[in-house]
Amino acid sequence: MIARCILFILFLPLTLYSQEFSKLEYFKSELKKNISEEKRFDLQQSLINIYRIYNPDSCLFYTQKNLALIKKENWNSKKGKTLLGLVSFYTEKNTINQALKYNKESFAINTKNNDEYTLADNYYMFGRLSHQKGEHAEAVKNYLKSIDLGTKSKNLWIVNSAYRSLAFLYLDESNKEKSYENINKALRAAQESNSQEALGFCYGVLAEIDRSLGKLKEAQINFEKADQYFKNTQNEYGQAWLFTNWSLLDVNKLMESYQMQLKAQEIWDKTSPNHYMSVANHYNIAYTYLDFYKQYGKYQNQLKWNKNQLLKEAQKEFDISKNIAEKNNNKQWVMFNYLGMSELSRLKGDLDDYAENIQEYYNTKDSIYSQSRKNEMAKLESQKIVEQKNKEIILNKLIIKNKEREKLYYILGLFALLIIGVLMFFLYKQSKKNSDRLQKLNTELDKANKTNMKFFGILNHDLRSPVAGLISFLHLQKEAPEMMDDETKIRLENKVINASEKLLQQMEDLLLWSKGQMDNFSPEIKTVFIKDIFKDIEENFSWLENIEFKFDFPENMTISTDQEYLKTITRNLTNNAVKVLEQKEGEKIILWKAFSDEKNNYLSITDNGEGASIEKFKALFDDSVTIGTKKGLGLHLIRDLSKAINMEIEVKSEQNKGSTITLSSKKI
Repeated sequence: MIARCILFILFLPLTLYSQEFSKLEYFKSELKKNISEEKRFDLQQSLINIYRIYNPDSCLFYTQKNLALIKKENWNSKKGKTLLGLVSFYTEKNTINQALKYNKESFAINTKNNDEYTLADNYYMFGRLSHQKGEHAEAVKNYLKSIDLGTKSKNLWIVNSAYRSLAFLYLDESNKEKSYENINKALRAAQESNSQEALGFCYGVLAEIDRSLGKLKEAQINFEKADQYFKNTQNEYGQAWLFTNWSLLDVNKLMESYQMQLKAQEIWDKTSPNHYMSVANHYNIAYTYLDFYKQYGKYQNQLKWNKNQLLKEAQKEFDISKNIAEKNNNKQWVMFNYLGMSELSRLKGDLDDYAENIQEYYNTKDSIYSQSRKNEMAKLESQKIVEQKNKEIILNKLIIKNKEREKLYYILGLFALLIIGVLMFFLYKQSKKNSDRLQKLNTELDKANKTNMKFFGILNHDLRSPVAGLISFLHLQKEAPEMMDDETKIRLENKVINASEKLLQQMEDLLLWSKGQMDNFSPEIKTVFIKDIFKDIEENFSWLENIEFKFDFPENMTISTDQEYLKTITRNLTNNAVKVLEQKEGEKIILWKAFSDEKNNYLSITDNGEGASIEKFKALFDDSVTIGTKKGLGLHLIRDLSKAINMEIEVKSEQNKGSTITLSSKKI
């Protein structure tokens, strides 16, 4: 039995998503409104694009309307796209010469407009028409040009369609490697465009390739995938095409195949009776009748014809298929029909007719698949590869040149950054130097401000009391001299003298402390007897009559320190204790002690006052505590002078029991 022929299909550059059908109603409703001619043209062009594959007659209707508008408004530049509606119509009707005529006219206008997107469509249609006529070399040349322009202009539907058509063309040429290579490229383009319609056709083509190469399981899987895509997009045309090819998958299920072919033909007869796939489907139906004839006993009860009628039905279908193919100069399908009719003649037993048909089959085949045509196709493929490689070489040279230029720019940039870095470093060093200098000046200024505050604090703290006592005595002597007898007068005069001497001593201490704040001044360390320090306290506070002073120390105990600093510290500690006790009723005692251990010497002052919290003594330990001019120098002076002679201070104070402040210094 002669095997059934390989089917092929070519595709128009159109995406028929399911939403396109809803757009149809929208476009039609808009056309009924009072709109501008330009908007009317655009709406009708959208309808042409949708109908180009799905409904050739509607495509022709709106194409003629737009051509009339073009003529009326003299919009010749828009004619190129619109003429593609005529190209599609005559292609679907399998009127190849008319389709070729309008595609040439469209091509000329689109070339003038430099419309690469639509030119890709023109080249595709040239390839398709050549393919239908069996001119494979010319078809390959135009498909490749279509792919180039489609890729450049992002016309992915055209790229996808051209690769699908090339896959079938190479399958016809028995080049399965090239066939699979091109259908895989088509799949990638369909996935990139995210087109459900394109994916349906791709899987349908892949299934037909698998079927033709005997991979029936793989073919069944891919047919099912394609069928699902076409159901999702409600594409009748895709389903008719799929049924035409799918019906040949398993010829053992002859009745199921026949039913598929009838479904397909019903759609072809409704949409495009002269479609080349309608030609193929008539051929398949004819061959199915021959198979029924051969297996008549198996299917007799399911058929309405006898054996002789089956041969007549087959002849009728072959005649329809061959007549349409001849009318449109479709040599490939003329060839297939000669092959089918030779098998019919053999079954009839008409050997002369068989010989004539088989001879015509080989003559037509030789004209289509000659070696020279194959060589020309190979040459075109090689030329395509060479052109692609040349483009890659030019691109690589440009990339290398740009990289060299970028390298030079990088070097210049790095050099500029280096110079900027050096300048920034120099400015940083200068800025840091100036900042350090300014910081030093700020520190000195802050220190001077603190020194001034301390200076005024000393005046308030240490000088105010003796001056106040002196003023009080002078007022008393002036305003009430009769109140003073000679003994009281002498006693008060002695107190004034002592206060004046104390004031002088305090001024000397102030000068000493002020010198201690200078950068180049340092204490004079020498051996000092403790008894001299305590004697100074006793003499300075001898004028106090209601406070008892006690001293407890080893007779010959000494300490290494600056005598004047230590005297100032002890006088201020004593003065603070006196102020505390002046507010107390009853017995008032100040105890000074001196003692030592193996490492340190200690001096402590204890009063039996009310005591205070440690917070009251914070200024003895914290340099951040500021001085108030109303409160005097107080503990700040003690703190600073103690630091100067390396003495540490410890405070213990209990409520209602008094306070003890201890000074300690290491033995030398």
